[in-house]
Amino acid sequence: MTASASALLSFYRSLIRHRLFALLNVGGLALGIAVFLVLFLYVRFETGYDRVLPGWERLYVVNEEYDRPGAPAEPNSYTMGGELDLLRGDFPDVIGTRVQPSGTTIRQGNAVSNETMTIVDPGFFRLFPFETVEGDADRTLRDPDGLVVTQTAAHKYFGEQSALGHTLTLAIGKKDHVYRVGAVLRDPPRNVSFTSPLYVPMVRARFADQFFDHWGSTSLHTIVRFADPAAAQAFDQRLKGFVERHAYPSGNIPRGQYRQFVTPLADLHLSDPGDRTIVRTLGGVGVLTLIIAIINYINLATARSGLRAREVAVRKVLGGTRTMLIAQFIGEAIATVALAALIGLALAELALPLVNMVGGTTLTIRYWGRDGILPPLAMLVVTVGVLAGLYPALSLSGYRPAAVLASARTPGGGRSGSRLRAILVIVQFATAIVFGIATAVMLAQTDHLAKTDLGFRRDGMIVVKSTADDGLSLGQRREVLTALRNSPGVVSAALGLNAPGRQSTTNTTTAVPTDDPQRKVQISIVDTGEGYFHTAGAHLLAGRLFDPRRGEDDSNWRYEPKASVAGHVTNVVVNATAAQKLGYATPAAAIGKMIDGLGSARIIGVIADMRFESPREPMRPTLYLWGDNADWPMMTIVRYRGVDAQAVIAALEARWKQIVPAVPFDAVTAQTSLYDSWYKQDAQRANLFTIGAVLAVLIGCIGLYGLAAFDTARRIKEIGIRKTLGASTADVLRLLIGQFMRPVVLANIIAWPIAFLAMRRWLSGFDDRIALSPLFFIGVALVAVVIATATIFAQAWRVARAEPARALRYE
Repeated sequence: MTASASALLSFYRSLIRHRLFALLNVGGLALGIAVFLVLFLYVRFETGYDRVLPGWERLYVVNEEYDRPGAPAEPNSYTMGGELDLLRGDFPDVIGTRVQPSGTTIRQGNAVSNETMTIVDPGFFRLFPFETVEGDADRTLRDPDGLVVTQTAAHKYFGEQSALGHTLTLAIGKKDHVYRVGAVLRDPPRNVSFTSPLYVPMVRARFADQFFDHWGSTSLHTIVRFADPAAAQAFDQRLKGFVERHAYPSGNIPRGQYRQFVTPLADLHLSDPGDRTIVRTLGGVGVLTLIIAIINYINLATARSGLRAREVAVRKVLGGTRTMLIAQFIGEAIATVALAALIGLALAELALPLVNMVGGTTLTIRYWGRDGILPPLAMLVVTVGVLAGLYPALSLSGYRPAAVLASARTPGGGRSGSRLRAILVIVQFATAIVFGIATAVMLAQTDHLAKTDLGFRRDGMIVVKSTADDGLSLGQRREVLTALRNSPGVVSAALGLNAPGRQSTTNTTTAVPTDDPQRKVQISIVDTGEGYFHTAGAHLLAGRLFDPRRGEDDSNWRYEPKASVAGHVTNVVVNATAAQKLGYATPAAAIGKMIDGLGSARIIGVIADMRFESPREPMRPTLYLWGDNADWPMMTIVRYRGVDAQAVIAALEARWKQIVPAVPFDAVTAQTSLYDSWYKQDAQRANLFTIGAVLAVLIGCIGLYGLAAFDTARRIKEIGIRKTLGASTADVLRLLIGQFMRPVVLANIIAWPIAFLAMRRWLSGFDDRIALSPLFFIGVALVAVVIATATIFAQAWRVARAEPARALRYE
């Protein structure tokens, strides 16, 4: 028999001889590997954005950052539309493209539908070389009416026939343009930043609005390509002079308050620090879960090492060396991990549909190729096998044959082995407790965001985004608004530049209180229509709201041709954050005060902060105007009562189609709008974390059960003697359970400060957050004690109830 065959036979006999330990070892490792694989796929997907593109490492995004008084510095990856034209003028050798995601309306006969398109420069596909199925994408974009579509879009609009040469009518602003398909792309990978069903060329006459060349506007991404990082760094240094020559002379940006810089395209997807932290955390969950599984293996392997002591002794007597034995036991560990990896891979495949559903992901397992899982899985098997098997191998191979064969009992690793197992149990449960606390805090934060007062009534509200469509004239918008107000179940409806989950514009100004000219506050400007605050359910803190009977509240004069703020006083409403930033101790103290920034403005009311945006972002100081005649993309918020939301949306859509059938209707509840825009991703990531944490705890329980089974089996005679000397079943239970409670208590002592620091940092990413209550720590500690007790109770109860005479005969 060959050495390899002998080793396999030994491995097989070891598995079938100790079936319980084999099941616990392989099962725990399989679960750990399955969790690790799924989260490995997730982290690789998130951190691999844009790296699938040839030449991705040479692409950079132009960023801008303001340093304005009273406002935090916020890097922004958007620039004004005309940025690239100016760059080409100053740096003729620059290679770049603009990328502007946008919505459009597609008209096919009487049918209309909303679609996403991306406006790009003709050289876009030289920088982003997506695979072409038909036609020439680069040549197509040189035609002002050229259209590049993906395979999915081609099938959606043209069926099974070739899309080349067919046309689509796209609404650009208030005009329709006919585009001809000149190329079809293979559907790009999902982890690419600028994927789109439709690509159209950047044509100034169609897409350059009044803010296209306006410094301070943020309408699109400007992407540039460099030969290497050194060239990118050199360009970055030259941007300071570029800003000096162009941005400051515009008069829109004060000197010294603005800068531009470039960052790698690959950093764009996780540019938000909170997103990076969450992805790293989920990666850490996968690694720690695998470590817990490895600890289980080491614990169980060292615990049962005595069961193989005589085998080791016999092998040494027959000439086996320590090196040979170490190689054998590490080989068995690798074989065990390989078996567990196959089972774990199967579990991961089975779990992916559920993970994709609760986590909002589209993960798949590819076995070979660029993203193949088998090569890294093979490396994982060898690495984990060596790490998990090294200590048991050293421990087993160190037994002395004479001592083992002369002993009446098989060795159990001695005091050092017991200490090691206790330390590993502490590490394992400390990790599980940290996971438990983190899960409880995440779920509580998610529940808080779903129920907290956002400064307005989110229930009973619908957001109609369609009124912001460029295809509506001002007259049509007014007609639609009247029809929406008269729909069944509708209590009120109003126009506004922002709504729950949506912000049409991000106009800001520097507001200066006239009674404190040294104080400067960067403040957002939101135009509103009649009844806006009433429809939103805003909380008035002081003063009054806009009143149609008061002509001085009307700011529509600002949108008249050649309007001037000179000689006008604008009545405004501000939120609580703005009042506080402007230096007023209470909302009431702000009423009647004058501020400069929009000309001369008077504060007539202060409302509670309405959180329409991300709970992660600090509340913005906001100033509200009453002016609904502007040609702005204003949405409509609708308040309804006593009717099902979907019935109201259906009634609104019916009214809409009677007035503007050429513009698609788009409306959702405020709850849905908020969730989809700001809460969904956090909730999905919390789901992934919870799944990983629960499975990590389960793996820990598997290991604890195995140790309990081993230790109670070894102590049967001891228990028999104790019962003979008068110990009760309760006494024995306390002894056995107490033995395992000590490491659980120590694990809590270690876990609490780690969990506190980790969750305090995580919660700091939310402006609206819960308090880190001690109840989370105490509750999870109690649950850990209950789980540990339940895990070992069956084994302890069986031994504690055994008859002393039978226990003393046990061998």
